[in-house]
Amino acid sequence: MTDIVLISPDPEVLKRWAQAFPAARSFGHIDSASPSIPQATSVWLHLPHDKSEALTLVGELSARLDAARLVALSDTPSAEQALALMQHGVVGYCHSHAGPAMLQQVATVIGNQGLWVGPNLLSRMIHASLAAAPPQAPANAAQLKELSVREHQVARSVARGANNKEIAREMDITERTVKAHLSAIFVKLGVRDRLHLALWMRGAASVRTRGHPGGHDQKSSR
Repeated sequence: MTDIVLISPDPEVLKRWAQAFPAARSFGHIDSASPSIPQATSVWLHLPHDKSEALTLVGELSARLDAARLVALSDTPSAEQALALMQHGVVGYCHSHAGPAMLQQVATVIGNQGLWVGPNLLSRMIHASLAAAPPQAPANAAQLKELSVREHQVARSVARGANNKEIAREMDITERTVKAHLSAIFVKLGVRDRLHLALWMRGAASVRTRGHPGGHDQKSSR
């Protein structure tokens, strides 16, 4: 089985990615990569500059991936694009010029069934989801009854974009207690990480999930 497939029309980008993943197979175009895609555990795609074209490409590729995991890398990453792409099955999103160490961190997170958008984009992405549409009832709202009053309060705060420090101050508890509540919430609701929780709480049922609950995005400030 092929572990990682790298796709970019830019030889310099492929060279940098190959430093992070020396055993990966590199291709300049999706068509040439197609035979390897079904067997890949993850596919790393350099997005075209046109955002509509990028979204279409990701949708088509994601539909073909089966068990593979799709990571999208952009020359100009944005919270809005990250949200749109994750609704089409992307599990990782970062700058195409990220260094090898960062790329390896992304691979570790998605390998643990987490989502990666990077520390700088996470908060903006949650706020972008708030602005994209009014809140809806979560698809499995009955699961909320499993949460304690405090856990429910933490979950609602995460859904509106509050960070751990803000939640701790609002609830008059320590950040360590906030993290403990989040860990319990992740297990009870079957969500993987902070971002998944925020989207779940806002009824974003269209966000596709892969793998099993329990992994987490190390950059999601649990």
